Amino acid sequence: MRRHNRKIYYSAGLISIILLPILCVLHLKSINAFTEYSSMDIYIWDGKEEDIGTKGITKFLNSKKYTVVNLTGDNSSDKIKLDIAKKNVRKLILSNDTINGIKFHFETKSEYWTFIRVLDILTIEKAKFYVPYKNDIWFTNPKPAKKNKDLKPLEFFDCGYTPLYSNEHEPIDWDEIKETVKKYFLPIIAYLLMVIFTIKGIYKLNR
Repeated sequence: MRRHNRKIYYSAGLISIILLPILCVLHLKSINAFTEYSSMDIYIWDGKEEDIGTKGITKFLNSKKYTVVNLTGDNSSDKIKLDIAKKNVRKLILSNDTINGIKFHFETKSEYWTFIRVLDILTIEKAKFYVPYKNDIWFTNPKPAKKNKDLKPLEFFDCGYTPLYSNEHEPIDWDEIKETVKKYFLPIIAYLLMVIFTIKGIYKLNR
């Protein structure tokens, strides 16, 4: 029985076609093109009590007992302190403790990430009241509104902060995809044509 061996030829451009999208993705990853950034609005109290939104804050803050968390700029130490502080914030919120609070103090060598991390903790744990003031962020649970009708700090200090990291899956933004396709329309067409002609060339070589 005679066996026929048939050689299969591949176009030299096939390797380039395969590697091109991989190299593009690696390049985009190297320049952090896939990194998501977000912004936030923060209202920092200036120490004045000139309107109804800030009236009584000093007296309110001074009536609490605070555990001080000193953030010194030592990354490993600050991380441990913030991990513990997160548990304590959660404990205070769950117990509705209106007597105690936590004061986050940022020293001169504190890293910026610790400030963001404190805001992140307070947002994730759904803290109802916290006051950024100078080098501190004061956190405590507010008293019931009926006991202090003039104090409305929650409206004033709603920072509108969106955490940088979220476990929720965001819906596909088709408008953004359309814009991307429009922006890179010509390169996409060129790549598809390269694929078509390469496959066509391989087909002719193997006929």
